[in-house]
Amino acid sequence: MQLMSKLLITTALLSSGVTLFAKDVKDIHKDVKNIHETLKLTKEQKHQKRLLEYVKRAISVNKDYQLKGIRIRQTKVVKQLPDWKVYFLDIDLAIVKQKGKIMTVHDKIFSNGKFIVRDFINIVNRSSLKDKLVPDMDDSFYRKDHLIYGSQKAPNKIVVFSDPICPFCQGYLPKLLKAVKENPDKIALYYYHFPLVMLHKEAPTVIKAAIVLEDRGMKDVMQKIYSHKFDIDTSDEKKILAEFNKKMGTKITPKDIHSKRVQARYDEDVKMAGKMMISGTPTVYVNGKKDFSRKKYKEIIGEK
Repeated sequence: MQLMSKLLITTALLSSGVTLFAKDVKDIHKDVKNIHETLKLTKEQKHQKRLLEYVKRAISVNKDYQLKGIRIRQTKVVKQLPDWKVYFLDIDLAIVKQKGKIMTVHDKIFSNGKFIVRDFINIVNRSSLKDKLVPDMDDSFYRKDHLIYGSQKAPNKIVVFSDPICPFCQGYLPKLLKAVKENPDKIALYYYHFPLVMLHKEAPTVIKAAIVLEDRGMKDVMQKIYSHKFDIDTSDEKKILAEFNKKMGTKITPKDIHSKRVQARYDEDVKMAGKMMISGTPTVYVNGKKDFSRKKYKEIIGEK
């Protein structure tokens, strides 16, 4: 009602013939524009606007970063909590020491339109609801240069984020790769490198060597890599590459893995994993939804 009253008053002033200063006219036009925009907003849009304003005030950044913007990328209804939604946020920060280079971090927050909370903890099993809720995947992940098996026209799309040094990946990926390779008409498999650097020091070097081989056109690169183990437990590139070349029958050099093209592909894969808030491997998405069981590919190919 207050907005409508203000709109009527300002409209009356503009049409009454009252003499106004230029500043007054400018301010009135601005008010009318803001009122019209506000009236157009839905209840959910108004809430999202307030939510973003709250998050902006709540974010603490140090002198090395400047907050440049916040966006709600995706919203989901929380099935376990009636009337609550989870909001997936993209937060842009400028890195001061790198001439304002922008980095994007991702977070999520819960709200029911009145309250905002960071997480819900199940007091029975102490599990975090925040950890279980993940964004859905959009079509930007179905990139041809990441398709390793299957046809892009296949009815089912699987995206996997994996680290070749991860023991769980070593046990899982060979089966997934074999299944998709044998069923190219049913599944398109897209692979993204995601090194767990804190756990596997050799992962970045092995992954970059794999990217070099992919660029050179070697077939079945990841299948061949997962048929070996590169658990070298060192960050010494020369030692890692010596072991890699011995097992793969290749001649990759440090210079090869430090090319701009290889680093760009490596960084892009890590960035895409960050967009999906991935923290562990293997992480699997089937037709845009996270497959927590990692077994849905078996249903697709009819394997028990």
